[in-house]
Amino acid sequence: MSFASHQPIANNRFLNMPIIHRLPESLANKIAAGEVVQRPESVVKELVENSLDAGGTEIAVITRSAGKSLIYVSDNGKGMAEEDAIIAFERHATSKISTQDDLDRIMTLGFRGEALAAIAAVAQVELKTRQADDELGTLVRVENGKVIELSKTACERGTSIAIKNLFFSVPARRKFMKSNATEFKHIVETMQRFALCYPHVSFTLSDDDSISLNVKPSGLEDRIRAIYNEEMLNALLPFQADGDGITITGYIGRPNFARKSKSDQYMFLNGRYISSRLLSHAIFTGYEHLMDAQSYPPYVLYLEIDPERVDVNVHPTKSEVKFDDENMVYQMLQQGTRRALSSHNLVPAMTMPRQETGEGVLAALRFALPTHDRAEPFRTPTAPSPHPGAAPAGSSPSGNWRDAQPPMPNSKRETTGGVGKDVLEQLFGRPNYPATATGAEAGTEASTAAQVPGEGVTFQQQVRSVEDAEHEQRLGLWQIHNKYILSQIRSGLMIVDQHVAHERILYERALKSMEAAMPMSQQLLFPLELSTNPAEFALIRELRNDLTGLGFDIALERGEKVMITGVPNDVRPGQEAAILRELLDQYEEYQQMGKTNQRDMVAASFACRAAIKAGDPLSEPEMLDLIEQLFSTTMPYVCPHGRPIVIRIELGELDRRFGRTS
Repeated sequence: MSFASHQPIANNRFLNMPIIHRLPESLANKIAAGEVVQRPESVVKELVENSLDAGGTEIAVITRSAGKSLIYVSDNGKGMAEEDAIIAFERHATSKISTQDDLDRIMTLGFRGEALAAIAAVAQVELKTRQADDELGTLVRVENGKVIELSKTACERGTSIAIKNLFFSVPARRKFMKSNATEFKHIVETMQRFALCYPHVSFTLSDDDSISLNVKPSGLEDRIRAIYNEEMLNALLPFQADGDGITITGYIGRPNFARKSKSDQYMFLNGRYISSRLLSHAIFTGYEHLMDAQSYPPYVLYLEIDPERVDVNVHPTKSEVKFDDENMVYQMLQQGTRRALSSHNLVPAMTMPRQETGEGVLAALRFALPTHDRAEPFRTPTAPSPHPGAAPAGSSPSGNWRDAQPPMPNSKRETTGGVGKDVLEQLFGRPNYPATATGAEAGTEASTAAQVPGEGVTFQQQVRSVEDAEHEQRLGLWQIHNKYILSQIRSGLMIVDQHVAHERILYERALKSMEAAMPMSQQLLFPLELSTNPAEFALIRELRNDLTGLGFDIALERGEKVMITGVPNDVRPGQEAAILRELLDQYEEYQQMGKTNQRDMVAASFACRAAIKAGDPLSEPEMLDLIEQLFSTTMPYVCPHGRPIVIRIELGELDRRFGRTS
């Protein structure tokens, strides 16, 4: 058979028939309804939005079979006249806009005039409405998009609307609805959004005569408490950001309350719930390394912006929006999150499991004590403890880490972004020092320690403030197994991981150095030659700008040789080449983990490898300086990898463990 036999016949009768034709109005309405009415929750959302736009302050929602058989919404809003009640069921009929200017400055939740027409196309609808000045209200019944009854009726002021047998005219849509539990869950989530966005409005929700939500007008804190509980309210931190005509207020959650789902994340724009991956990402990055990538912090945030600067008409449900300057909003959310977190004490409390006391515990204690301590347990030592985990007085690790730090005079201690003063006061109490309290009283080393930002008060003085006024002895810092630093605080005991504490310090210092392009570098007397393989050489070439910003002075030569002539001040003597190699190894690990921010990875890699290690003994002045620098960082609670730096054991927990009742 030849190809020609498959060619269309010129006089084919189908060629003379019209191809494009108008759909029947009822079919067109059902197709259009598919964009607006996807499930019972969609109907609830549209009707409650109408109630809010009408000024309702008491809104009730009643459902049967999770909205499949009945959705009833009533409000005490302004109601409608008979003429308006009829035309409201026509497509693109609305009272909310009439010109392009109105569309450009939308402040109402609805404006398209599609909701009632779409709902009436796929359900049986009965509407009752009355204005305040009318003696009788209006009853309208609609089926298949057609008004089948119009009459006067006695009813309360406002509007009530009953949606029966959703999708009765589109059986194919009914089979796609989920179980009653699933469908009602979506309705509850939507009603919670309304309740959080409008705390001054009363909302009730019930399904099959079971009340699921009943909140009265209140402030935002009381509304959060009513929807969640006191624990959730206590887990939230105030959020405030202003700038360029944008105001953002609300609350964000403490990192330890993050969940594995986004169900507790609420963002509202000019009274409308919105969903934005970009803005959610801004908040997540504000938490920096406080959480892993699969955790989602709770938040309730309210954005207020000139409606002309935002477009809400980009999605059928109006949940997605576009800003005229998304970067501005992103930066405000990110920086506001960081400020909110850094201004509060996020040190986690540790609760120890109950254990029975007995000979097993006593035996463990005896075994842990050195032999001479067993014989004379209360003898005051006159020499450093021989215990391998104790730091001898005045000892320091090989290549003293403190000597490698850049000079930080008391008057020059960084204050930008640091949390030192506020957090230290929360931990140790507000200082109350006599006028004669000087560094000389605390020893020469303490007097040279850097100051807490903005106060000229050292960490050591903060520690002293927890003592009774009549006690003049200085509280010490203790190092446990050359890993952890212990200190008394107002609420009990604070434990600091020395490695990750130093890691956080170096990480923030490295970022600032690279961003400012003003590296603090120490020049080597004799250049070091580093032999690399092709992959390492290529990676150094790729990272060269950031390595230079960090403080590495390097020259790339033939034969994949790298000459190191200068290193960051934080690198300990003798570790120059090793630190660079380890930095490259750590960077590649981050790449394999899917991280993409090059500068952040370089800073984190350097901090991880250059920080003091577990096993490095520290003198008391070194521990003091380490903690002061830690609480001058913007986030002293976690290292760049997300590991905790500080934990506390409450005094009450210790009392419980020792059986104290007062």
